Amino acid sequence: MNKVVIKAATITVGALAAAGILIFSLWILISPQSMAAVSERLGNYGFAVTCADLKYKYSGDSYDLARCCEDSILSGDDGLVLKYCGQLVEKEDFDGVCRRRDEELARTEFGSYTLKYNTYIISNLAVSQYRAGDLEKAVATAESGEEVECFRKLVIEIRLSGSASDTAALLTLPTRLDAIEYIKGLLSLPLK
Repeated sequence: MNKVVIKAATITVGALAAAGILIFSLWILISPQSMAAVSERLGNYGFAVTCADLKYKYSGDSYDLARCCEDSILSGDDGLVLKYCGQLVEKEDFDGVCRRRDEELARTEFGSYTLKYNTYIISNLAVSQYRAGDLEKAVATAESGEEVECFRKLVIEIRLSGSASDTAALLTLPTRLDAIEYIKGLLSLPLK
């Protein structure tokens, strides 16, 4: 009798687990956007990227790709940032996506404290490129941004974890005079 109860309980638990996995899988396939939102609220940005990527593959919309970028940045995974932000900045409608996100962010309570979306994407991409070992590409990416502030995060990263030769190269690689002056100003600030 004891074996029958254990067997029935095991079958029941297995069936419930299988049903849960099936429902979870269907939820991802049917509504990846809502699954991404749940994952974001839970702070699981790595999984949110997976769901957002599925939504992007369904739609092909650059705005959905922007969500992949945001979740990638929040996940802290340089590989994901390189993949998604690299794709977004190459899109023809990148400037339109940036304007749309800027307008949306301006309507939030933090709107006056946020960076321009172009600066946010470009600066994070540049830092990930630097961490991947390509300082020249990182500088070129930062220089392609709308504002010299695209260099801020890169300069901080180099000062905190880079070499003296990287710091020296940072002053010679940019072609824009305003970028060079901005970098010199940031490098002259004391580290605390």
